[in-house]
Amino acid sequence: MTDYQAARPAQYRKAIVLCCDQGFLKFAAFVATQIFELHPDPDFDVCICSHETLALPETLGQLPVRLCHLPLPTVLEDAPQSYRINLSSYLRLFVPQAFATDYDRILYLDSDIFLRGGDFSKLLDTELRDDHPVAAVRTSHQRDNQLKQMPEFKALGQPPAPYFNAGILLIDVPRWDASDILPKALDLMKTQPDVLNMHDQSVLNIVLRDNWSELSVAWNWMYSGRFSYLLESCDPFILHFAGRIKPWNRLNGEFPPKYPEVYRAFFAKHYPEEAEKMPPAASIFEAQKFHKKSLLKQWWDFNGLARYISRFDDPYVAIDPRS
Repeated sequence: MTDYQAARPAQYRKAIVLCCDQGFLKFAAFVATQIFELHPDPDFDVCICSHETLALPETLGQLPVRLCHLPLPTVLEDAPQSYRINLSSYLRLFVPQAFATDYDRILYLDSDIFLRGGDFSKLLDTELRDDHPVAAVRTSHQRDNQLKQMPEFKALGQPPAPYFNAGILLIDVPRWDASDILPKALDLMKTQPDVLNMHDQSVLNIVLRDNWSELSVAWNWMYSGRFSYLLESCDPFILHFAGRIKPWNRLNGEFPPKYPEVYRAFFAKHYPEEAEKMPPAASIFEAQKFHKKSLLKQWWDFNGLARYISRFDDPYVAIDPRS
């Protein structure tokens, strides 16, 4: 069992969990504030976990979040990393085991997301199909072709299979434990590190192949300015800024002004040094130049995206990824 320490005890049997290091704490705190704005009287805990000792600024001292110290297991010392994915990302693999005595259900969230709505308590209670331990949203690479071959499966000599983005994971903790997810993941990381091109996401997709339920894209819309018009038509609950360009580091017209400005206001209040680092907003001419290039792409992709979205009648119902 992986031990963790928290300043306050668990209050409920379900939780939303974010993992980060000190450098990304400001973004995790931003997500936490959004959660409590949507749910001022939640029936779930909100936890921010790190292998580092975290501290929120005094201005966020009343935020009812559990700051949890989860030591970095030594087994991760040789885990693959990149300039965008560091060891903090692997903590999601250990969260279900660490919190097994506290929570039956966990919703793991990446920190580079923006919440637009949704009932997270209802999502936490969503039934997973066929005793699956996890529900997640299909990768954007498989929206047009739901059985597009992914590099990990190809490297292993396996046929195509549904593949999910690991930025949002609904976890049934007892089923996760019963399925031996963590031991299988650690064995894979030790024996076949060369196939893990997406690091911990690769690990989870290989270990959970054909053993996960699919959630609506409403819960993990991989943001791209190329699809901004489709975004407003589909009105997802969660935007995921998973790429290199994010609404706080490069304002080239890709993001509608409302998103960078919300971050700017949050940073100005709680992390003023970060507000000063944010670049100025793009001019209307820069935005126009960017979106001119995207109009044809959005028109071209609309039918495929519409077919993909039509598979979900209810965003709170998980489906079979092969349906």
